[in-house]
Amino acid sequence: MRFTFRLATLLGIALLLVGCGTTKSDKRETESEKTETPYANLDDIKPQSIVYKTVNGKDLALDLYMPTSLGTAPTLAVRVHGGAWMRGSKNETLSKNGNLVASLLNEGVAVAAVNYRLSGEAIYPAAPNDINDALNFLVDNSDNFKLSAEHVIMMGRSAGGHLASLLTTSNNDDVPFLNVKPRYHVIGMVDFFGPSDLVALRGNSGKVDHDAPDAAEAQFLGESPLVNEALAREASPTSYIDNETPPFIIFHGLDDGVVPATQSELLSRRLDQFDVPNELFLAKGKRHGDPVFDTDEFVSKVVNFVREVKKENN
Repeated sequence: MRFTFRLATLLGIALLLVGCGTTKSDKRETESEKTETPYANLDDIKPQSIVYKTVNGKDLALDLYMPTSLGTAPTLAVRVHGGAWMRGSKNETLSKNGNLVASLLNEGVAVAAVNYRLSGEAIYPAAPNDINDALNFLVDNSDNFKLSAEHVIMMGRSAGGHLASLLTTSNNDDVPFLNVKPRYHVIGMVDFFGPSDLVALRGNSGKVDHDAPDAAEAQFLGESPLVNEALAREASPTSYIDNETPPFIIFHGLDDGVVPATQSELLSRRLDQFDVPNELFLAKGKRHGDPVFDTDEFVSKVVNFVREVKKENN
């Protein structure tokens, strides 16, 4: 089903639109340096920590943030943390995306932040299997949590953007890397500067030598994409895009020295090939993980996106 996005006008920001079409626009933006959040009491937002499975004696948990006003079971958005697949946790959710989480809760959307095994603990495909298991757990226990988890919106930053996108694009396929079939349906994906094609992620992007034998993606896969291209393709979100892929909204800084913005441009072009609705926002002068991506200028776009995909799937 097709739909178009409603774009909020950014005050005091110059927009340069590149490309054409009603389902995708590429915006290069000069963003303000405003990084404060209008939510002064993020400490008042308390998630419920839930163990969703135990692997080799280690508990894997997720944090569930529920809206305060519950009429019907809320739609679920799932946030996957970044950290080069080797670090990070669900505990950073409010420090890095507090404005986004608060805004979604105000919209009546629940948010789950998921921990997964890092590359130092277990290599691919452990991480996508963990996240898949977490979502299936929420589906199976949705009545207990008073949650609507059969239709979910995926979100992720950096390596978390890669993992969330991988589960999004492969959601309607029988894929070799998942041990258990998903019992949920992904209706939209919010991608903050995530890698999309591990084969194309080569060379030096400024701060990172992606061809190094100990590069983050090599540690994630267990071997370099240069050595095992087939494995890298299997683990790439772009490999599973088709005309059933749900809509994407994508954000990337043009001065990103960790994951080059070309990864998001490649993702958007691939989505275009299958007429998948997508919006690409390229922020001029912004770097990897820039706090500007959690300010109102960008969070408002995510909220509009979430409203649209919810409306299309009611």
